[in-house]
Formats: sequence, structure tokens, C-alpha cells
Amino acid sequence: MRLRFLLISFALVASVGAALGLAVLSLPSREDVTRQMSFDQKVRNYLISNPEIFAEAAQVLQKRSDRNQVGQRMRSLASLKRLIRSPRGLPVMGNPEADVTVVEFMDYRCPFCKRSMNVLLQLISDDPNLRLVLKEFPILGPQSVYASRVAIAAREQGKYLELHLALMSHRGKFDKQSVLDLARGVGLDIDRLLADMQKPAVQAMIKEVRFLADRLAITGTPAFIIGDEVVPGYVDLVTLKTLVLDARRKCATC
Repeated sequence: MRLRFLLISFALVASVGAALGLAVLSLPSREDVTRQMSFDQKVRNYLISNPEIFAEAAQVLQKRSDRNQVGQRMRSLASLKRLIRSPRGLPVMGNPEADVTVVEFMDYRCPFCKRSMNVLLQLISDDPNLRLVLKEFPILGPQSVYASRVAIAAREQGKYLELHLALMSHRGKFDKQSVLDLARGVGLDIDRLLADMQKPAVQAMIKEVRFLADRLAITGTPAFIIGDEVVPGYVDLVTLKTLVLDARRKCATC
């Protein structure tokens, strides 16, 4: 009720203001000015006495923004479905011909992404009709970007998944030398790897994932797409299995 009164009050103020804007056609009388000043003071006093109105208005605006964001996200999921579910040249984990795809946006320095790794491995082990597509989304600084570039370049030597798991398992430093040591540890030729990192396709893949994240309003890691659901943050195994089952019920191939 208070919010309604506030909106009506502002509408009245706006309408009066618009009328005053026509002063060149009709100058206000002293009585009009007095009434306007009195009305403005009443509105001011009301707002001062009821500051919670601002919180109510903020909640209404936030809900409206959330609805708009959800609508935009659903439209993006529909229009970009093929691109989202495509590994874009990276190997998939699980069953390549699965009926449900789990997409993970991840960063190698993200502690919750590291925590999610074992959960995802268990998920695809328990469900033979599931595929996992990884999206390199380095958002935690230059070291994250470097690690993603190294990982993407490793696909040229057929070692992407091996390095991915090594990077996700790593709990130490993430400087360039540490990342290259991990790459060497999984059998990568470092000279070739460094050359492959310079290829335009490596940076293009990271740029594409950032584009997808922007369209889907994904701002953190990990984030998962399962069916038509975008799920931010760490998700436990039971919840992931429930989301997969829901997706499987809703469509033949998700």
C-alpha cells in the first residue's frame, strides 16, 4: 500500500513538473506554487518517516530485473544450444553419444571447481549415458588464463584430458613454470606446446566461452548447464543426479 502511494505520489509530482515545464505558456500563480511546495514537503516527510519504502522499491526492481534475466537466459539457451553443448574440438568425458550433456564452465584456480572434479567423475561413472563438456572460463586472473591456454594447446598432442585432471588436482602454485611442469609430467612436448599456445584458435576458444557466459549471465565458476537449467556454484552428487534425471524426462536428447 505504501509503495503504491509512493508511486502515485511520484506520478503526481512528475505530472505537476511537466505542467510547470510549460511555463512559457502558463505561468503558475502564487497559490499554485504554495500548493506545490506543500505537496513536495508532504512527500518528503512521508519518505523520511517511512524509509522502508526504498527497500520495498529496490525489491520490486530486483525481482523485475531477475525476471528479465531469466527470460534472456532461456532465450539464449534455446538459440545457442548447439554451441553450448559442442566441445569445440576438445574431448568430452563420459559417453560421447549420451542422451544428456552436462556442461561445466570452470577455472583451474577455482577451489570449488577442483572440489567438483571428483563429483563429476563419480557422476559419469555412475551414469553410462552421460557426457561432460568442459568450457574453459578463466576469470581468476592472468594465471588462470595461462593455464587455460596451456590446456587448450595440449589437445594438439592428444593430452587435453590428462592435463585437465592434473591442473584440477594441483593444489600448489599456478605460475607459468608450475603449469609447464604439470604439462611435462603428463608427457607433453613443451616446445611444441608453447608453439601451439600461440595459435589464434586457442584465444578464440576462450573468447567464445566468455561470449556464452555473458549471454547466459554466468559470472562465476563453477557453473553448470543441464538441460534447460543453468546452475551456478558447487553442486553435490545427489543434486546433480536429480538435475540429470529431470533433463532426461523433459527431452530425448539434452
